[in-house]
Amino acid sequence: MNRFMFGYSATILSAMLWPSLPSALLTPMLVVIGIVIFKRAPLLAGVVLAVAWISIYAQLVLRWEPDNIDPQEPVIGEIIALVSQNSDWVSMDFRLLSHDSTEMWPKKIRLSWRKAPELEIGEIWALTIRPKPITSVLNQGGYNQQKMLLSRHIVSKGAVTSGQRLEASDSPRNAILQRLKPVLQTFNNGDLILALLLGDRSLIDSERWHSLRVTGAGHLIAISGLHLSVVAAWVFTSVFTLLCYMSLPLGRRNLVLAALISAIACCFYAYLAGFSLPTQRALIMLLLLILLTMSDRYSSPWERLLFALFIVLVIDPVSCLSAGFWLSFSALSIILLTLQSRPLTMEGQGGQTRWHQLVQKLALFWAIQWRLSLGLGLLQALFFGGLTVYGILFNFLFVPWFSLVVIPAAILAFTAWGLCWAVGVDASSLFYLVDLTLWPADQALKAFAHLPWAWVPTSEAMMLGIAFLLPGLWLMVKLKAPRWKLMTSMLLLPFVLNIFFKFYPLSEDRWQVHLLDVGQGLSVVIEKDQHGLVYDTGAKYGNTFSYAERVVVPFIQAREITQIDYLVLSHSDNDHAGGTSVILSAFLEVKVISDMEDYADINCRFKTLFWQGLTIEVLAPREIEEGNNGSCVIKVSDKNHQVLLTGDIEKEAEQALSHFGSALNSEVLVVPHHGSRTSSTLDFIQQVSPELVLFPSGFNNRYGFPKPDVLKRYIDHGSEYRISGREGQVSVIFNRDERDIRTYRHNLAPFWYNRLFEFGQNDNPE
Repeated sequence: MNRFMFGYSATILSAMLWPSLPSALLTPMLVVIGIVIFKRAPLLAGVVLAVAWISIYAQLVLRWEPDNIDPQEPVIGEIIALVSQNSDWVSMDFRLLSHDSTEMWPKKIRLSWRKAPELEIGEIWALTIRPKPITSVLNQGGYNQQKMLLSRHIVSKGAVTSGQRLEASDSPRNAILQRLKPVLQTFNNGDLILALLLGDRSLIDSERWHSLRVTGAGHLIAISGLHLSVVAAWVFTSVFTLLCYMSLPLGRRNLVLAALISAIACCFYAYLAGFSLPTQRALIMLLLLILLTMSDRYSSPWERLLFALFIVLVIDPVSCLSAGFWLSFSALSIILLTLQSRPLTMEGQGGQTRWHQLVQKLALFWAIQWRLSLGLGLLQALFFGGLTVYGILFNFLFVPWFSLVVIPAAILAFTAWGLCWAVGVDASSLFYLVDLTLWPADQALKAFAHLPWAWVPTSEAMMLGIAFLLPGLWLMVKLKAPRWKLMTSMLLLPFVLNIFFKFYPLSEDRWQVHLLDVGQGLSVVIEKDQHGLVYDTGAKYGNTFSYAERVVVPFIQAREITQIDYLVLSHSDNDHAGGTSVILSAFLEVKVISDMEDYADINCRFKTLFWQGLTIEVLAPREIEEGNNGSCVIKVSDKNHQVLLTGDIEKEAEQALSHFGSALNSEVLVVPHHGSRTSSTLDFIQQVSPELVLFPSGFNNRYGFPKPDVLKRYIDHGSEYRISGREGQVSVIFNRDERDIRTYRHNLAPFWYNRLFEFGQNDNPE
């Protein structure tokens, strides 16, 4: 049975690297094969049935064509989560109830609602929506939203145009939240207390989020396997100690009863946290571990871990797409593996003094904590694209503090407050002590967040090194023979080499042009020898979202570009220059080439600059001009390759460039004005004569860019083309006489969950 579970679990986990999912037509045959070979080859049977199940599951849960949703007709559903909200708009997760009510997995949609009324989790609404695919922008170093949505079974996005509340929320949790939230707002650290108790992070502001991110402390306030394990451990220890005091200390009944009560406590805590999918997965895993630990069926920690992993992946095979799954499972794994040689009873301790027993328990506790700090710190670097230099120290200090003090104090205060609330007594002051316990963490967050090198972005090569480093360190600790230790130390080599080349980089002849996927906007990064030039920044929306902050800066960091020398702002439109302040704040020594007086160091009149062995020619405009035709046009070239960047120029500006004649000829062209009919005249295309054209056009954009007739003109000319909204990031690598094209969806991360998801198309995960 263990072989079957191992084969199944390993296959499901490997699905993170599959380019596509197998066709549903193959699943009946795979199921039959798996059943036939189950007894003779259980390992292979596990592999075959895993392939069949994830294919079936994807068809049942993730595949949905919402063509039957009429934008004029309301759909009925329940608000299951309020993701984020401010004075202008609300983002929420909505579970549909109005379609086939008998289906096992009701469909979920991520909705945005501008000027929304007061909303509460658990309310039933009739909403008129415009459905959208879950396809999101994809770039190196950026946040993969569509992967996250798939891991949470969200199959569509949408915008709410109108709504009517049908039923108010009758959830006890929501009543508690509405009562507790105003109470905690009066405390300095009330935002953290609310997150720890109810999983509600709506009180956490952007500054606090930044501190949590750069210190790697976000997992401390996201209810996961670590928190459930702490609750289980405290409740189990307290109940078991009490039972031993009241009756015979060695009775198995005490163990079973204490385990049962701790399991009930974990279920209640998960309910308070809103039973989100990540919390559900962690709870299932923990309950299985408790059950198996109490039984004699699976005696070793390895078997218990494998069984728990197997059950979780049977219930939800796409849970492996979630970083929370890996963090929760890793936390439980580290704790369980550390405890594997420790008995659960008091046997074997009769001849020891209480002092000696206390020392042993403290040593065990600290062994768990430093392993958790190191392991989770490195895992966060692997999943979130950055290493928190002080994060390991922060976790080493505050994971024990949260485990021993903060979480127990918060739960005790909440329990007492709830009892007082039930009898009509105000006990808000109980949270004052919890607020005090969070004061050291609050001060450390503020101090660490402003230290230099608080957040060190990791490149893809570094993340690969970390992926080898984690098992390498574990094997070096576990293996005894020096020969095996030496062999496993080779797993550390990729990480060590990455560190070496970070400080002693190699000079290369090649240079790269990256068209970033910034929705319906433009941002291009040109890279040479860890130096960069940025052409436009993408858009900014309100005070909460900027593509420069979410995409451009993380991309530059992930590519380990250490210095941005030039920022070219083509013109002042938001979709081109909205993120200017973000770039200027992130790279203080950058020189700005632009006709925007507030920022310009160098204007856009004709000139030639030499940069990192490349030639930058500023070609237009001849004089300052407002609007699209005032876009700054530049040409970047070496002896063999040329790239023309044109901003939003239209027909008039294209004609004005005609006097350059053959000098305008370029191998690669970033298409003017996103592929609009106002640009890309036939004369301009023939003059530039591009071999490759790049369209900076957002997926499913409201303008319909690139226009079909514009695209056809380039195809008729013989140009190869790429569209950022469909391909994700597009990178063109020039190496002497060679040119290579890599796109995020098809080359850099060609996995099934990164494919293009769109309604009514055949390009799906299969």
